Amino acid sequence: MSVHKRSNNGTYFVSYRDADGKQRTKTFGTGREGKRQANKFDEEIKARKKVEAPLPVFVPGAKVYLDQLAQAYINAKKSEGRSVRWLQELATLLKKHFIPVFAQRPVDEIRFEEVIEIIRKEYADRSQTTRSRYLSYLKMVFQYGVDYELTLKNPLKRWKKPKERPRDTKLTVADLMTIKDVARPHLAWAIEVAWNLGVRTGESELLALTWNDIDWEGNSIKVYATKTKTTRIIPIAPEFMERLQTVREKAKCEHVIEYQGKPMRKFRRSLKTAVEKAGITYPVIMYDIRHLFATVLLREGGDVAAVSKLMGHASVKMTVDQYYHLLGDEKRRTIAKLPSLSRPEDAPHPQAAPSEPQPPASAPA
Repeated sequence: MSVHKRSNNGTYFVSYRDADGKQRTKTFGTGREGKRQANKFDEEIKARKKVEAPLPVFVPGAKVYLDQLAQAYINAKKSEGRSVRWLQELATLLKKHFIPVFAQRPVDEIRFEEVIEIIRKEYADRSQTTRSRYLSYLKMVFQYGVDYELTLKNPLKRWKKPKERPRDTKLTVADLMTIKDVARPHLAWAIEVAWNLGVRTGESELLALTWNDIDWEGNSIKVYATKTKTTRIIPIAPEFMERLQTVREKAKCEHVIEYQGKPMRKFRRSLKTAVEKAGITYPVIMYDIRHLFATVLLREGGDVAAVSKLMGHASVKMTVDQYYHLLGDEKRRTIAKLPSLSRPEDAPHPQAAPSEPQPPASAPA
């Protein structure tokens, strides 16, 4: 399985074996775009190999174990088109922390308290959001067993994902500029791109952007959101279009964000260093740039529906629910626009000054 180039017409193709072991070939175009698509497909095939396994055989009446149930669920989700990244995260979570612990016990004997204890111990350094996401994965796996009558119970049936408190983003435009000024070149460029486009700052959007996604004549860029499986078009300001053109001329990779000629995967270490150099004392993550993007647009009077589309949210309600708490005096400014029902003549008049007391009339002689 690898990427090849045909000598007769210059097209790129990938040779690989499918799930049945049969040799297959998939052909792509020519030039940089053809090579990019072939490499992307090759990476997807390699990633899928890591989560593929023979379908487990379930014997009626026999006990079902977590490794069997997990593989059945992964195969089912793969056939539904779930992303390779999502499948890999789930497979890693199960294989690393849960399958070894419960390997000798049927799923129906696993208790709620045991699952929670593993999450508490193994992921004590992770955020509540991450821990809740992992529990959601497990709950879906267990429920799959119940729905398809492979198991009798879901240990996490009564567990509910706690309502997450909106992140208190302290990042300001001034601080972001300071961080960018002291950041290494590849991080500084990533910050600039994230700020101008408002994209999700991980592998799903920011790091997946390629030069071919840009419409150079239409001054826009096409962004595919793996989270919502939708594509949106983001307009690009003329000044930033010039910056993109300048960087593209020196690019060594098809991805907009690169490091030493290779696509980037994360910024955690370089961002932490830049934040420390900038003298910022509060925590900063790349995703804060996206929050700041939305907050500034809304505070400057940007249309909520337009901001929602730029962010790639599933609905305007999601945008309002997630960001309205950051808008400070918006309610006060909005209520100030309410016209008064009072008329000018209804206005209270200043009280007249009390008259000076008159001397009493002279008594008759």
